[in-house]
Amino acid sequence: MNTKITNLLQAKQMILIGATGRNSGKTTLALQIIEKYKGKMPIIAFKLITVRNHGDICPRGGQGCGICKGLKGCFDITEEICDGTKDTMLLKKAGSKHVYLIRAFKENVKEALEEALKLVPEGTLVLCESNSARLVVEPACFIMIESGTSSSVKPTAQAVLEYADVVLKQDKEAFEDFVQNKLQKCIWSTN
Repeated sequence: MNTKITNLLQAKQMILIGATGRNSGKTTLALQIIEKYKGKMPIIAFKLITVRNHGDICPRGGQGCGICKGLKGCFDITEEICDGTKDTMLLKKAGSKHVYLIRAFKENVKEALEEALKLVPEGTLVLCESNSARLVVEPACFIMIESGTSSSVKPTAQAVLEYADVVLKQDKEAFEDFVQNKLQKCIWSTN
């Protein structure tokens, strides 16, 4: 049953990338999109981390990476300025004009994205990695990647899977075909 989500932020310049499992290729796909479009228009990337208030227990299991700790207030937005191998650093190195790490409590994701979108000049393509964002934003295109490494579907993906405009297998060739032959139609058919 495809129930319409109401009261969404309109982000017709955004390509939203989600995935059914961890390490499914969201950043890999985003890098391919940047490579294709960086010479045609400015690009800004968001990596949205939804923080749950679980004390020291990582919502992703185990000890975690520490990214959820230290959130002061309901959300924060940090621009990536370093070089290295983290996803945000790779997005910057690939040609995104700005890359922002957005951390927000689940109930503050909409507020965080409203603030982040204020940082985006008109005519800029926004790439956003997140499942949870789809509950609060209407992007130009929502791409869901089916994990090739996990048979179970993350709850955040299950909640928004029915809203995917495109479902891609976690596969290099599928990503390349989509970016080269289908993405442009997906983006501009909504404008």
